[in-house]
Amino acid sequence: MQASTSKPLYLQPYPGPRSRRLPSAPESAFPGLHMYSSAGPQRPLRISIPRNIPPNPRDLDYVLAGNGALAGQWADFRPRAAQQAMFRETLAAFSRPGVCIIEAGTGTGKTLAYLLPAVISGKKTIVSTGMKNLQDQIARKDLEFIRERFDIPFTSTVLKGRESYACLKRCACLASAGTRAPEGGRPATLSVELREWLETTSTGEVSELPRRLGAERTFGTLSASRESCLGRKCVHRDRCFLQRARARAAESDIVLVNHHILMSDMALPEGSSPILPAWEAAVLDEAHLLEGTAVSCFSRTVSFRDILDACGALTKTLARCQKSPKAEGLAAGKETRSLVRSLAAEAGSLEESASRLIASLGRCSTGRDEEFCEDEALWPDESVPEERWPRDSKEAKAALGLLHSGVTALEGRASRLFPPDHEAYMPLSRKLRDAAETARFVSSPPGPGFVCTLRREADDVTVSAMPVDVAPYLRDTLFAPGRTVLLTSATMAVMGHGGERTLRLFRERLGISRDSRALVLDSPFDYEGRTRLYVPDSMPALDRSRSNGAFREALAEEIAAILGVTRGRALALFTARRQMDHVCARIREMGLPYRIMKQGEAPRAALLETFRSDVHSVLMATMSFWQGVDVPGESLSAVIIDKLPFPVPSEPLFRAREAAARREGRNPFMELSVPEMEIKLMQGLGRLLRSSSDWGLMAVLDSRLCTQGYCKRFLDHFRSGKVVRNIADVKKFFDRMEAGGQGGR
Repeated sequence: MQASTSKPLYLQPYPGPRSRRLPSAPESAFPGLHMYSSAGPQRPLRISIPRNIPPNPRDLDYVLAGNGALAGQWADFRPRAAQQAMFRETLAAFSRPGVCIIEAGTGTGKTLAYLLPAVISGKKTIVSTGMKNLQDQIARKDLEFIRERFDIPFTSTVLKGRESYACLKRCACLASAGTRAPEGGRPATLSVELREWLETTSTGEVSELPRRLGAERTFGTLSASRESCLGRKCVHRDRCFLQRARARAAESDIVLVNHHILMSDMALPEGSSPILPAWEAAVLDEAHLLEGTAVSCFSRTVSFRDILDACGALTKTLARCQKSPKAEGLAAGKETRSLVRSLAAEAGSLEESASRLIASLGRCSTGRDEEFCEDEALWPDESVPEERWPRDSKEAKAALGLLHSGVTALEGRASRLFPPDHEAYMPLSRKLRDAAETARFVSSPPGPGFVCTLRREADDVTVSAMPVDVAPYLRDTLFAPGRTVLLTSATMAVMGHGGERTLRLFRERLGISRDSRALVLDSPFDYEGRTRLYVPDSMPALDRSRSNGAFREALAEEIAAILGVTRGRALALFTARRQMDHVCARIREMGLPYRIMKQGEAPRAALLETFRSDVHSVLMATMSFWQGVDVPGESLSAVIIDKLPFPVPSEPLFRAREAAARREGRNPFMELSVPEMEIKLMQGLGRLLRSSSDWGLMAVLDSRLCTQGYCKRFLDHFRSGKVVRNIADVKKFFDRMEAGGQGGR
């Protein structure tokens, strides 16, 4: 690498973003358009729009109208009434504070319908998504489209979580270590590659590390974790990638984040430094994922492997202090050496206690259903007095209390030894304090508003205290008065008693006022003509009191029959991993001439890429693949669902919500289970049609969909085509659609 006379990027202070102000240009003959003049070749027509929202939002109808500005300069534009309606409603929402909810079906073009009003309004706007792929699409495609097509200046940036950025302090340590690893039979100096990457990266995101560096275990610890961050005391602060990203966010008009960052900012304790800059408006796309993310961020969680690691790191730091106190910034002397020895003994004892706690909690069980959920309730139901708890639960509660007192005592004594800005101890102190507080909170949660759970892994136990209802938290933070908040998704409404789709339950679960503005827009896609819902009448009835063996065998046979008609090209979703494993093995034994892939056999991204490229392949997965699967065209011609996707009844948070509903005199099955099932079925249908040329089949292999009364209201208004009950009708539909040359299939 040639020497450069300029400083590498990572040594230069961040200058801040520069707004690109577009020069004025003469008006064209077409309303709303003008030519962009420059010294170079003439650029395409650009649409002139104001930098503020007019009193009457309809004054901007010309932008997305069928004979309007965008249609006049972009041949691929297809006007959609639903998009125009959402554009108007979003303009109105951005013109005043308050909450607005818009359900917009697949194909509405909702991203453009909310991004344009955000840009026009001039308000500092947070755009939050639930899935990373949508965040990337907005940053790389949708916002760039607006810049190219519209004559309105704005700045935007993507802000990710701190773990996404490399820590320069850690990079400096590794870059000077001269770490080597073999490659192709010759040694390669990874530290040189790290320096080269630091000199060229503009973001410092660890996802952009060269593949060889990212795969190297030593270099997997580069992230700027909260525990290790020295904050203002860090010598690299002025060049910090995380601080650069936050500085860009502070100066940008549009800041792209995900729901986890947004909710983490909302959940910060009072007095903490905010993650996000001050904002005036927020758009939450994929808003159906917000509640789950909020539960995660407002929870208190502790991993006991983290405590063990912190104790081990403290022991190593104390060993260095014992060897050379001055080198570690400590005063030399008999008292210091005595305190160091005492603390080393305490840290070792705490490690042993934490190990015993993992074993103790590993024995504690209160009815976990291993097939369906990873978490189990840590304590018995609140109706059971503590004196009547099982012995294991009593022991676990006592162990958590002892852990809290032990960690608190160790951290308190260590803080007397180390100065407040001690580089090695600062992150350990933070981790120990957090662990102690979480152990205290989980062992004595404040009332029935929290459910405490346990998750066991190979060598770790994680305990959490999760809020049963996040509505009060969101009312006080995200939906606080004075700001504009727009929530949008393709699936938020459920069927009401009058047969209409209603957002009532969505409002209640998130704490949104009943008088907030709301709009439900249907998809412009022809679901009735281009889809069929298949519910076979030959499947055996489900009976949870008996073995599911007969159902599983019938399931495998039915899926094989469907794949014979669809010629592969199917996504099969299962409500339980064990069921997926059994059916996948049986299908493979049948020797069907299609590639059969299964979740867990390769990384998610690799599975989806193969599924897209191998047109006749089949992907079998659990409900974690329900979200974020975007496969337009022929590769996805059928979505197959084994059972009605009800919530897992043994899942602790769901059980707590059921109990809360009963206390309030509500029917938990109709208020919680049925709406969640309806929304998941709508999401499954949304996987099927990703463009107007798509068509296909949604198969639900659960006869309850056509026999139970609680499904009738939903089926009457389900936006798919008609229901078919036998495989012969499925074949007729595929034959007709394929013979007619129907678009993308």
